[in-house]
Amino acid sequence: MINADIESWALARAHHIVLNEGLSLAKAAQDLDRKRSRSLVYELRKVITAAIVEAHAASFEADGGQR
Repeated sequence: MINADIESWALARAHHIVLNEGLSLAKAAQDLDRKRSRSLVYELRKVITAAIVEAHAASFEADGGQR
């Protein structure tokens, strides 16, 4: 079962990512700006990766470093 704090954090983080990087990517795609779209896809991957690493680190710390 998912901890409510982790679930809230994940929802807030996903919301932030979609509003910032996702919206920019959608606008670039709508404008058919391939160069900007590629750049934004890279940025989106970077942000998602950072969120996953952050979540993993937080869960590792919550477990007292026992993994």
